[in-house]
Amino acid sequence: MEPGTGRSGCVAARSADRLYVEGCAAPACKRPMRGREGERLKALVLSDVHANIYALEAVWSKENDSDIVYCAGDLVDYGPFPGEVIAWMREHHAVCVQGNHDRKVAALYRQPNQLKDTPAGEWKWKHDNAGKLGEDDITFLERLPESVSFWMDGFGYRMQHLYYKYETIESLYQFNEYWQSHAEEDVREAEHRRLIFGHTHRRAVHYLGDRELWLNPGSVSYRRKDDPSKDAHYMTITDGRIEMKSVEYDRSPLLAATKATRLCAGELEAGLRFFG
Repeated sequence: MEPGTGRSGCVAARSADRLYVEGCAAPACKRPMRGREGERLKALVLSDVHANIYALEAVWSKENDSDIVYCAGDLVDYGPFPGEVIAWMREHHAVCVQGNHDRKVAALYRQPNQLKDTPAGEWKWKHDNAGKLGEDDITFLERLPESVSFWMDGFGYRMQHLYYKYETIESLYQFNEYWQSHAEEDVREAEHRRLIFGHTHRRAVHYLGDRELWLNPGSVSYRRKDDPSKDAHYMTITDGRIEMKSVEYDRSPLLAATKATRLCAGELEAGLRFFG
């Protein structure tokens, strides 16, 4: 299958003194990934934005000196502003991969009868988001790749939304097996190897060896029930140095927008917990 369809990966390639993600049909992937040799490089790493434009803008207000934005998936669902988040990613030429919620919302949009016939008591965030998006937005989500591989500051990276369900890589053997079978050829023999995942909403940098690690920037939008923090979580990587960061933001517009939806009771309760 062709790259950029949500099934195949993209791979970084060098052109003169710049580095690009090549082979990706998604517009977000056509982005230089570093400046001229010797220039300082700062990457903003996001995941699980979940239609929360206010958290995303709060992060950007602190990190707008970033040279490039990466997002490890789940741009939409479980938030009230999916179109605004997609527009932001496109405007900022973010390099994104497709998350499970991106696929879910896009698939539901392609079933208009299901959207139209869903009773009020079964109306979920995915219905809300699919009903707010247009053809261009859905095409954007559908064309996001499952993974991207790239070089940055001498490190080889591979980014995709999840490893396997909610499991994580716990051993160097497991890491190396996964890297060799999944990393694109251009980065497969990298001396320093880094995997980027999202999905769990739990921020982490997990070292398996001196030169092997996986990282998860956490969720820009919301935490799991065992974490009371409501800040936006993310990471920056500056000249190879990883920093875990967070920022407070005004959730009141999200709360008001959530209350104005026709979500079923369980989905409304989740929204009130996220944004209240």
